[in-house]
Amino acid sequence: MTYMQLTSEELSSQKWTPERLEQAINQVKLNGFVVLENALPLELVDQLNADFHKTVTELLQKDAAKTEVNTSDFRKNRIRMDIPFREPYTHPLLITNPFALPIVERIVGEDCRMFYYSVDAPMPGADYQTVHGDYMPFYPESDVILPTAGLVVNYPLVTVTEQNGPLEAWPNSHLTPEKFYTGGFVQDAAKQLTPVKMLTPKGALVVRDVRMWHRGTPNVSSEIRPNLALIYARSWWDGAFYPQESLGITKAAHDKLSERAKKLFRFEAVAGM
Repeated sequence: MTYMQLTSEELSSQKWTPERLEQAINQVKLNGFVVLENALPLELVDQLNADFHKTVTELLQKDAAKTEVNTSDFRKNRIRMDIPFREPYTHPLLITNPFALPIVERIVGEDCRMFYYSVDAPMPGADYQTVHGDYMPFYPESDVILPTAGLVVNYPLVTVTEQNGPLEAWPNSHLTPEKFYTGGFVQDAAKQLTPVKMLTPKGALVVRDVRMWHRGTPNVSSEIRPNLALIYARSWWDGAFYPQESLGITKAAHDKLSERAKKLFRFEAVAGM
């Protein structure tokens, strides 16, 4: 049961029951991910999608390098850009989502931090990516399987179909020993295993282990498929593997955050403070 639909009672209370929270946590621990359907109001998703299109259109016209599109084969017809730290992207239902955050806190600790907020968006014509984990091993010579250091929370901003380049994932691959994340093992082993495509309705979210093997697939539709990516990690991990050096938090934006959100960003630079 890697897909879970939130009940009307859960949506009304904005809270898990203990039993259902355990189910969601176990899915991440065992399979590497869980999909929570109907987790976001559709109005918010549409607002985010409209803002993304406006923002990326301006960047492509004025500063395309910030979108990273076509900067490598890995980014061919694929956008990866830092999210502007402002509304609507600072909405509490994104940063401190009442269903995603309890999973995160139980797996990587209540003292977790957030160090990455970006968007990945395959454009029409995007092809397969190389199979990869969003992870560089801490001990690349080791045979051990370490506990989870970080979790990605993805918010697809449209319905994800077979046509618009869904994420393809290899369940259980997060339980790979450290040394196998180097030397091409992931790409070779993935050919022998069967992946799943994360087809999700609009309003869903995905919580996944950063180590889980995955790749983008071809977008044969006529539309961009934007996917927000927030990374939460154990407090001691600084996210050095990731390309985002600063979240661009301003004092004005920081002051509007809840105390819980401020704690998540406590290690991030805040301009003007």
